[in-house]
Amino acid sequence: MIGVAGTGKSYSVEKMKRLKLNAVDADDGLATFVDEVGNEVQYDPDGGAKWWRSHYYVLKLGKLKKLLRKSKTLYLFGDVGGQPGHMNGLLDVVHLFDRVYYLHAPMRLIEERLTKRTNNPFGKNPEEIKGVARHKNKLDRIARKRKFEIVDATLPMERIVEILTERS
Repeated sequence: MIGVAGTGKSYSVEKMKRLKLNAVDADDGLATFVDEVGNEVQYDPDGGAKWWRSHYYVLKLGKLKKLLRKSKTLYLFGDVGGQPGHMNGLLDVVHLFDRVYYLHAPMRLIEERLTKRTNNPFGKNPEEIKGVARHKNKLDRIARKRKFEIVDATLPMERIVEILTERS
């Protein structure tokens, strides 16, 4: 399940875990921030646009492959852009999965969710919101082009989980 920040990925993971399904949020240790040379760094919520131009959110590919080897069914949720030229983003590994879903929502709902949520500092400043909007536009095009299964993130989260588990 791919979707930009604020579309409900983390909430869906928690719901699926309660149902005893093997759901993993990439934000929970499967991805990390790196600088331009690949050194792991901590996210800087006050870094602004300058920080985002020189840092990348990348998958820990070894860890992902290990999870896939151990699991018959794995629901992976995330929005990991990766580092250009390094094949370490979520879009670079979709071929490892039987199905790819794209959680889509209007930007006004995403912005509302980001600014109101209390479990994650990301999305609280205008620079981050602008970045999410740009990234959303890019992912919208990619999802259509690659024919990902589009899931409406305005649906109740319980229904989204039902859709994912019905189609697996």
